[in-house]
Amino acid sequence: MLSIIGLGLDIGDISYKGIQAIRDANIVLMESYTLPLPSGYLDFLEKESGKEITAIDRKGLEDNVAITVEPAKDSNLAILVPGDPLIATTHHIIIEAARKLGAETQTIHSSSIFTAGIGESGLDIYRFGPTTTVPFWSSKYKPVSFIDVIKRNLENNQHTLVLLDVDASAGMTMSYADAILLIKKAEEKRGATVIGNRKIIILCEIGTESQNIIYTETENLKLQRLEKRLASKRTALIIPADMNFAEKALVMNFEL
Repeated sequence: MLSIIGLGLDIGDISYKGIQAIRDANIVLMESYTLPLPSGYLDFLEKESGKEITAIDRKGLEDNVAITVEPAKDSNLAILVPGDPLIATTHHIIIEAARKLGAETQTIHSSSIFTAGIGESGLDIYRFGPTTTVPFWSSKYKPVSFIDVIKRNLENNQHTLVLLDVDASAGMTMSYADAILLIKKAEEKRGATVIGNRKIIILCEIGTESQNIIYTETENLKLQRLEKRLASKRTALIIPADMNFAEKALVMNFEL
């Protein structure tokens, strides 16, 4: 049996069903490259389940997936995933690999930025277009396709959830300031102003006690007091399209 178990966004978000699945497992693996886990979550899980949990990187899951899931044929294998596990396509691949080996599979869901973040923002989830991600740039890799997604959504009067890249090797997520800088660079490369100084929503540490939501113009993101509030935090952005009356009333609660 292969169990893919969602850990949610904060310590304790895992369900009772998820804890039971870990206790029943012979092998427990945890990936944290899709989203850095809150400090102390691993210790919490090992204490609650009584099991030793082994970290696994992207290479172990994606490049060696058949080897990784092979134990699920004859024993119980649990793979722990931040957020809701089937949001990332990697985990569909894992499940499919286990099924090809004849292993049973189950998925135990939890909260994610797609549900909790959009819900907390006050915007209508039915008015969102495709989600996009701002990736880290390197000397040889400078993609700008994310700005095209935002542009199409705005043209269709749809909101955009913008995820920020994760550098698993460094254990860090992209900062909001770096994301805005890359968005502006992407606008320059496309020769078009897509966001400019429009108001955006910053989702910071959603689902945790330190949750912070800010609605402000992009130029205000340079403010020192804002940088202190958001430094080293897990962050996502929402680029709102035209908001209806109900959405606007809720979002105004977060205006800077």
